[in-house]
Amino acid sequence: MTIQRSKMPSFHMAALVAGAAALATQISVLVEPESTAPVQRAAPAVPAAKIQIVEPANAQALELVLGTVGFDLKNIRRGADPVPAIHVASLPHDLGSIDQVDRKKKLFFSTVLPLVLSANDRVARDRVKLARLRDRALDGAALHDSERDWLLHLGDRYGVELSEDGVDRAFLDGLMRRVDTVPVSLALAQAAVKSGWGSSRFARNGNALFGQRAWSDDDGIVPKERTDEEGHVVRRYDSLMSSVASYIHNLNTHPSYRDFRYRRASMRAADRPLDGKRLAGGLTAYAEIGDRYVEILRTVIEKNRLAELDGALLERKIVTAAKRSS
Repeated sequence: MTIQRSKMPSFHMAALVAGAAALATQISVLVEPESTAPVQRAAPAVPAAKIQIVEPANAQALELVLGTVGFDLKNIRRGADPVPAIHVASLPHDLGSIDQVDRKKKLFFSTVLPLVLSANDRVARDRVKLARLRDRALDGAALHDSERDWLLHLGDRYGVELSEDGVDRAFLDGLMRRVDTVPVSLALAQAAVKSGWGSSRFARNGNALFGQRAWSDDDGIVPKERTDEEGHVVRRYDSLMSSVASYIHNLNTHPSYRDFRYRRASMRAADRPLDGKRLAGGLTAYAEIGDRYVEILRTVIEKNRLAELDGALLERKIVTAAKRSS
């Protein structure tokens, strides 16, 4: 398999390796099997050979990698380029120390954007299948055992219980409210706010972009300001991708975000695009400051023109960056 490198600098592999090695500790990168295209433009997955490239761990080296794969936020905002599906395992260790605000934001968004799109893509594929089965069931068609089992498994994953009547409208509608995507603009804003643009101790040491809590010290990082009466930690993840996927699942299942899900369902029913600024209003429970947190999210979305990224699409080739153990 070859990687498309249109609009990319013509680096030879040897030059990339040498340049990266001079910058920082090396990170091995594997190309995984291709994903399907976003569900609106569904295409069959095509297996891809694994290709090993090198990604250094610091910010300057990450910029080199992003340039090599043709990652251009300006073109992505304009809809001229798809988003290279590069999965960076952990944020550069020196991201928080970057003084140039625009450079820091560009690196942060370039790292998190493809992860949000990938996580949304997985949810969207399930939603398409769910909608098809829902339409068939409500039309009176008998579902195959494998289809019914899939729905029951989905219900378990998303916390939707069967009623006494089994797979009925209430069950299927409950799933439709939960199995849905999160606007890119909202996810990027929450990641930026909760992680301090990638500079927080939780983001650096635990890949925790969204400040999700756990209740065992073994599962996370103890906040320095935690009182003796409090028992929570900030959940630690093995990769940024795991953090993003967990965040989307959290919004889709936790009782505190029921209002968010009903607002989203209303937009769907009205056939309107999901609006991150409007949906932020359903997240007052996400932070102790409540309405003030919503205002901050909306300001971040507006000031950074994040709504322009809501229509971004992933390339079909997935590149996964993972740190090589020392």
